[in-house]
Amino acid sequence: MLIDEPVSAETTPVGHPSQITGARGCFRVRRVLAQWQEPGEARFYRLQVTTPDGPAIAEVVGPAAGAAGPWTLRRFWP
Repeated sequence: MLIDEPVSAETTPVGHPSQITGARGCFRVRRVLAQWQEPGEARFYRLQVTTPDGPAIAEVVGPAAGAAGPWTLRRFWP
């Protein structure tokens, strides 16, 4: 399901999201399933997350490596 809503993200020392929080709630990241980035572009993450209803998959977009910027929850699969 395409969502495209802003979220905040806590990150690990290497910049991977460890928790995302937004209008849909707070989700703890269990593991990073995939990540990809075109040179100079935002970084995409596909994550396995824990929700109050159980595990789910979330796709988030964060700033380019080493940059500051917004995070967006792009897709969510309960």
